[in-house]
Amino acid sequence: MKRVYSAHSVTMAWHIRNVLTQHDIDATVENDQLYSIAGETPFTECMPEVWVKNRLDFSRAERIIRELETSTESDGPDWICSNCDENNAPIFAICWNCQQASTRENE
Repeated sequence: MKRVYSAHSVTMAWHIRNVLTQHDIDATVENDQLYSIAGETPFTECMPEVWVKNRLDFSRAERIIRELETSTESDGPDWICSNCDENNAPIFAICWNCQQASTRENE
């Protein structure tokens, strides 16, 4: 396994992991339960991380993340998931809660 992303929030780490999974990249989130010990442990060691399980997918995962971070789709209103009614930021193309794809284009 190889770390491909460190996030400032658990939500963003899971979003990145879900996007990679939609691109057929097997990834996992690590440290997503360590926020409660931040302060006792250096915060950089408690940040949620996304790890790619297959090293051959690492470069492609980096490219996908880079494209996500530079995407202009982050502008606009939040959207509500049609599957679970969860509120999602405009940067999310899939629901952070249930991984349902956004239907914003159809709205």
